[in-house]
Amino acid sequence: MNIDVGTLASVTVFVAALLGALLVFAGLLNRSIRAPIWWGAAHIVGATGLGLVSARGVVPNFLSIEIGNGLVLFGYGLTWAGTRVFGDRKVLLPVVVAAPLICILACQVPMIAGNVNLRIGIVSAMLAMLTVATAAEFWRGRDEPLMSRGPIVTVLLAHAAMLLARIPVISFMPLVDNATLMRSVPFAMLAFGTLLYAVVMAFLLLTMTKERTELAHKIASLVDPLCGVTNRRAFLSGSSRLFARQKVDHEPLTLLLFDLDRFKEINDRLGHAAGDQVLQAFARSATATLGSDVLFGRIGGEEFASLLPVGDFGEAIAVADRVRRNFAEAVAHLSDRGLAPTVSVGVTLGLDAKTEVEDLLVVADKALYRAKANGRNRVEASAPGADRKAEVPSAPSIVPIMRAHRIAAAA
Repeated sequence: MNIDVGTLASVTVFVAALLGALLVFAGLLNRSIRAPIWWGAAHIVGATGLGLVSARGVVPNFLSIEIGNGLVLFGYGLTWAGTRVFGDRKVLLPVVVAAPLICILACQVPMIAGNVNLRIGIVSAMLAMLTVATAAEFWRGRDEPLMSRGPIVTVLLAHAAMLLARIPVISFMPLVDNATLMRSVPFAMLAFGTLLYAVVMAFLLLTMTKERTELAHKIASLVDPLCGVTNRRAFLSGSSRLFARQKVDHEPLTLLLFDLDRFKEINDRLGHAAGDQVLQAFARSATATLGSDVLFGRIGGEEFASLLPVGDFGEAIAVADRVRRNFAEAVAHLSDRGLAPTVSVGVTLGLDAKTEVEDLLVVADKALYRAKANGRNRVEASAPGADRKAEVPSAPSIVPIMRAHRIAAAA
């Protein structure tokens, strides 16, 4: 069955424009992610350009050749710009308009204007370069865990290879003149490839936009917005996973419960902005001391907690004391304002695989209360099932003391 190239081109123009409208609509529905509007505009502009190219012989050559190819290139440039927007990077408008202007100016050169094969080669090469540049922008943001990113990069690189493949094709099967373009294999490749590319890309771009929205909602539900650490919900969820692993590893888990001393006084004397800064400073200091891979979070107000595997009670107490001392050193500069933020710590150890994190929180809270009663800025420990005090060991901790400038750098 023979496929009419003109019909294929018309279908491609219609589908690309429709998908562009859907992308713009999706972007308008979710104003927090503006990239779909750029991508939708790219589809619509590209479809308009392809429509003019397909109308060769019906519209003036200036519209079909120069403006048509220029719009197709501009559409690819808008796709690249939308990817920059998606990655929160600045859109470089000169780059977006460079390829269309080069195409229009090149068509003013008699040697190029009179050689359809040379024009196809030039346009194909520029389209391929813009497509590879778009793939590079997506790949640059690969630290963001979006499943669609890899398939999009793959599709873009495959499309770039198809565009470049047109160059050797026209070398072996050159066109005689402009009139044969609509019946040529290179144009059929362009029309079919553009149709497939438009459909697949629109689907993947919409999917990736949805993934980012879902990821943002997930982060918002699991991360404390002020301190940037795990919130209570995520802390309890992570604790359940650690206790499940303990049943296999049989490694003791220690719960460290932190409470900033005289925090209400800080808020009353210096204002809530200063209080927020102290909370953020503790979160940075504790994260730098414990390590970013350790479960640590803000579980309410000025109270934080951490659950991590240790060797014994002595090691657990030593870790807690290093957090206490590193925090005091990190905020020592605030003492010039008559303010010296400190933290009290309650420590307990979970040895029984049947222990729940709620049980350890109750025990650690009793130890924390004792630390407050004994003068604050200290570590107290209690063992589950026993109402006794565990002394802070004098032996060096396995956790090194971090200086204030190192904590700031780690943050």
